[in-house]
Amino acid sequence: MSSSTASPPSLTTPKNQSSGGGDDDDDAPSSPFRSSPVVLVGFSHGDGRLQKLASAYSERTSGSVVISPDSGGIRDISVIDLDADPSREIPIYSTSPDGSRPLLVYASSAEDDEAFLVRLSGVTSHEVAISGDMVWEDMAWLLDRLSTHARNPGVAVGGEGARRTMGPHTFFLSLSFGDVNEAAEYMGAMCGDTDVMEFRMDLIKNQNRHHIVQQVQDLRLMSRPHAARSPLLASSISLLTDAIPILYTVRTANQAGTFPDATENDIQRMYDFAALGFRTGSEVVDIESAWDQTPDTAKRRKAILESAEEDYGSTLLLGSHHVVAKKVSDEEALQLFHKCALGGKAHGAKVVLSVDDAADAGMADVAGRKFTENYATEHEGTIITPVGLVLGDVGRQSRILNTYFTPVTHEALPFKAAPGQLSANEIMKERVEQGMISPKRFCILGHNIAYSVSPAMQGAAFKTVGLPHSYVIEDYEEVLDFVKGELFLGNNFGGASVTIPHKQNILPYIDEVSYAVKIIGSMNTIIVKDGEGDSKRKLYGDNTDWKGIYNPLKRRLPNKSSVGRFALIIGAGGTARAAAYAARELGLSLVYQNRTPSKAADLAATFGGSIVSSLDDEQLTEVDIDVVISTLPASVGVTLPEHIVKSYPIIFDVNYKPFSTPLLEQALLHGCNVVRGSEMLWEQGVGQFEAWTGRTAPYGVMRDAVLKNCLPTE
Repeated sequence: MSSSTASPPSLTTPKNQSSGGGDDDDDAPSSPFRSSPVVLVGFSHGDGRLQKLASAYSERTSGSVVISPDSGGIRDISVIDLDADPSREIPIYSTSPDGSRPLLVYASSAEDDEAFLVRLSGVTSHEVAISGDMVWEDMAWLLDRLSTHARNPGVAVGGEGARRTMGPHTFFLSLSFGDVNEAAEYMGAMCGDTDVMEFRMDLIKNQNRHHIVQQVQDLRLMSRPHAARSPLLASSISLLTDAIPILYTVRTANQAGTFPDATENDIQRMYDFAALGFRTGSEVVDIESAWDQTPDTAKRRKAILESAEEDYGSTLLLGSHHVVAKKVSDEEALQLFHKCALGGKAHGAKVVLSVDDAADAGMADVAGRKFTENYATEHEGTIITPVGLVLGDVGRQSRILNTYFTPVTHEALPFKAAPGQLSANEIMKERVEQGMISPKRFCILGHNIAYSVSPAMQGAAFKTVGLPHSYVIEDYEEVLDFVKGELFLGNNFGGASVTIPHKQNILPYIDEVSYAVKIIGSMNTIIVKDGEGDSKRKLYGDNTDWKGIYNPLKRRLPNKSSVGRFALIIGAGGTARAAAYAARELGLSLVYQNRTPSKAADLAATFGGSIVSSLDDEQLTEVDIDVVISTLPASVGVTLPEHIVKSYPIIFDVNYKPFSTPLLEQALLHGCNVVRGSEMLWEQGVGQFEAWTGRTAPYGVMRDAVLKNCLPTE
């Protein structure tokens, strides 16, 4: 068939099914795609490329694939091959009771007609580029990353997710090659020093739509082996630590770029390519604030911003404006920042100014800070990250002063993307020398803790992201000796992890604590904040232990209503309280078992739930337990009765040494999903790192540091 003459497929919601309906709609028509989280749409071009990708993805995610309407059951991916019928209808079906829809992904090929390609993009939400000779394992990883990113919760403007991606001392590296593959030889060095890779679509020589998608994929695959600084990207079926985020940019000629902008049609094309950034699942998309002068361009920008908010909530927006070859006043610079807020839809606002004198290099930074303060005052504390720079060599200092999400070059590159650019290493060195960042001392506080893995984990994280901090063990029998000590009282005290026996003992020396600490009754994290009035600092206490339990369980629990789901918590100490808090946050009904019933009663009084006298209690035979969390020492050797493991609960043992316990061995023998204490350790550590630094944590590095110390040597 010839796609150039085919009519575009239509997207329809079948009669009797609302767009948000669940699987319990008995009147909804049957469909092979009804239960498929991912639906591939495209042409197989006679070599089965769609089916090959679907099979590779299914194998990667341990799922299944359907390519015909006769197949039944739950699938991870389905295929609509338009070679057979290019005008067929593509129905929308919800995939689960929570109302989520399939991710409709257009798998474009170079053979596809460009006009048909654009039309087909109107009935799908995302896009990948495929060919007949691809490495399908790589392509499956790309589709897995795309699906995982697209299904992540929306990132609120001013929310923690946005502020950490664009957090203090984060960098994006600007690539200025006509083909990203020209950067392959430099990729290993570059990825070690940057948090985000910028894809400059306007600089790519071949601007065929399919080729642009392929270039984004090439950049991802080239950076994947070197993704040390990458944050976690997780879903119920995938946990990715090797995906460096991409900032997708279409920079126009009048904004210091090369994309044509002389006519209104040029601007419409620019927005078309900007929309492609969302469809490729880019983590951040740059939207220029300048192009709203005519009704048509203003309408198009409004549409793309609304689509970003409604359809691509997991992608961050960076509003931008470049002032080229002219000076503006301080007030004009401030107003440009407000314009880059994009009507409150941008997560970051980037303004780049022109000045004649290097003494004015701080102008953009001052305007950005004032914008942040003003915007937060006017919008109930919402913070849009400011990125304020000055063009050219006179703007060198502006890149040092700009603390958040700074564009950089790299020493390994043969040329800079723009005059005046510095590398991340140069900037961090200058920030230390200029006193903008001082080396901080962190620690773990406890007693008899020489075994602690935290120094290796947190030390590796600081080193990976280029922060000049240290992390040591502070072993004290009495907490008073610590609070009178040099580290705690010093001006360079950055914060602390707190473990036994001081999780409660430290509370009297903390100025303010989180809600979680108040409910759980103990803390494991000291965060140093700026003080108020005469106080130079304020000590804030938090508890990330519960997050170390919540996060792994959230990923493993089926995406369905928590009504009627039970968590059995064994033990009643401090960790049991964190477990109960986490389980309650997950919406689970709680059941407690402890050899001292009065302590279990204390848990029930705080968190709700019921108590059983033993694991053989008759009450436990009357319900299916979905989660078991044991907080007992490994030396106890607890195991579960057959009536509990037969329902295949998720079994969580908080001990990280030894790596295997009798409970975990029993769980694996019965085919249960398990969570080891080592995972809790790095999860709570990631929470601490991000609270201390305000930026994303290098998840894979922290996980690997823990496993290196916890995995059996034989």
